[in-house]
Amino acid sequence: MTRHGGQKVLKRLNTAGHLQISRKHGTFFVNPSPGPHKKDFCLPLIHIIRDLLKIADNHREAKKLIKNGFFKIDGKIIKDERYPIGLMDVLSIDKIKKYYRILPDSHHGLILHEIDEKESTFKLCRIDNKTTVKGGNIQLNLHDGKNILIKVKNPQDPKEDTFKRMDILKISIPEKEILKTFRFQEGNLAIIMDGKNIGQTGKILKVKKRFGPNASTVSIQNDEELTETLYDYTFIIGEKQSEISLPTN
Repeated sequence: MTRHGGQKVLKRLNTAGHLQISRKHGTFFVNPSPGPHKKDFCLPLIHIIRDLLKIADNHREAKKLIKNGFFKIDGKIIKDERYPIGLMDVLSIDKIKKYYRILPDSHHGLILHEIDEKESTFKLCRIDNKTTVKGGNIQLNLHDGKNILIKVKNPQDPKEDTFKRMDILKISIPEKEILKTFRFQEGNLAIIMDGKNIGQTGKILKVKKRFGPNASTVSIQNDEELTETLYDYTFIIGEKQSEISLPTN
């Protein structure tokens, strides 16, 4: 990481492969702030505004728009131009009535997928793990850094805790109200969120659980094609049909 002109930046050659960076931006590129998504798998807000949506012509103009609070991530105004935006996050630009969801893509790793205003009111979050907190309540830790507290009446018999790792929550944003829960199970629809088959979608035909890191796999069918991917690369997006709109090929 380098400081250039007072801004934390990376050399363009050292940036993540999924970033769509034009050569005109020269040697340096903005380094994402620490946040809910991994630095090598996110899109800095200013990159989206300047380079992908081309709302601003240069860094200075884009930074000014961001500082003025024109952009929301998951329903909350973000004024950090280096804020990391990642998988399933929703970008809202209310002033021009434009809304986008970040989705995995086979060509670019992550893309902006335009959605309508109604769809911008919710997102899908995967339960990465859960912990027991004060009072015996359950905290669900989600893939995007969010946490949801599930209150239980009896810690010795927490009947409210029906959630498992890898399950998907459909939540309202920014309120984080759980609207639906989708189980990680055969028959449900999924999108591959990483690896060589990133961006592929289909129905889960088989889940093979084995011991050891990266040993468990999932078989996904899309039309006549059958794809095998790692267990942790699989993200449920619905049951009989997808809860979110998807890019058309």
